[in-house]
Amino acid sequence: MHTKSIRRELRFLRYYALATTLLSGIALLGAAGAIHEAGNATFDTITAHRLVIRDNEDKLAMVLANHDNPMPGIWAGMRTYRHGGGGNEIIFYDEMGDEQGGFVWSGLVHANGTYDSGLVNSYDSVTTDQLLQVHDGNNNGRTFSYVTGWNEPNIRTPLALQVLHDYESAIYRHASQQQLQAIVERYPAFAQGPVTRYLVGYDKTNTSQVMLADAQGHPRIKMFVRPDGTAALQFLDASGTVMAQYPRTH
Repeated sequence: MHTKSIRRELRFLRYYALATTLLSGIALLGAAGAIHEAGNATFDTITAHRLVIRDNEDKLAMVLANHDNPMPGIWAGMRTYRHGGGGNEIIFYDEMGDEQGGFVWSGLVHANGTYDSGLVNSYDSVTTDQLLQVHDGNNNGRTFSYVTGWNEPNIRTPLALQVLHDYESAIYRHASQQQLQAIVERYPAFAQGPVTRYLVGYDKTNTSQVMLADAQGHPRIKMFVRPDGTAALQFLDASGTVMAQYPRTH
C-alpha cells in the first residue's frame, strides 16, 4: 500500500508539472500577444504638452509642441537658438535628425483689446535654412500674406559650423549685438543673409504685388496693384532705378 501511494503521488506531481508548464506557456504567449497589441495600440484621445516622434535609430522625425514647450532649432546636429517663434508648432526633421521646416502659428486677443495672429509654414533643405515660406498675419486688422523664396547659404561647411557654434555660445553668454555681428561676419554668406528671389502676396497697406529678384537679391521686376486699383509693371536695374514701366508715366 505504501508503494502504491508513492507511485500515485509521483504520477500526480508529473501531471501537475506538465499542467503548470502548459499554463505558463499559454500565459507567456498571451503576454507576447499583449505586448504586440500594445505596440499597435489605438486611442480615442491623446493629451500631451509635446509629442516627439523618432525613427528606429532614435533620431528626431517630427515634433508637435505647444507654445510653452517649443523645440530648439537643430542644424547639422547642433542645437541652435530659435529666433522669433512663440507659437504652437509642428517641426519636421530629415533622416539625419536635422530640422527641415514646419508650421508655427499663434493668435491672441490682449487684455487692452488689441490683437494679433500669424502663421508661418517654412521648408528647409538638407544644407540650408528655409528656401520657401508661406506667411500670413493680422495686426489689429492690418493683414498681410506672402509666399517667399530665398537663396540660403550652405550651413554644412566647416567654417559655417564653427561660426554657428560660436554664435550660439555667445547668445547663451548674453553677448551684445556688436559681438554677435562680429562672429557672423567671419562667414560672409551669413553676414549677407538670405537672398530673396521672389515674393507673391499683399502687404499691410493692402497692396498686392509680385517681385522677382536677381541672384544678389536686387528686385528686377515688380508688378503691383494698389488698393485704389492702380496697377503697374516695372523693370529695374541692380540699383533699384526703374528702367521701364507699364503703363508709362508722363
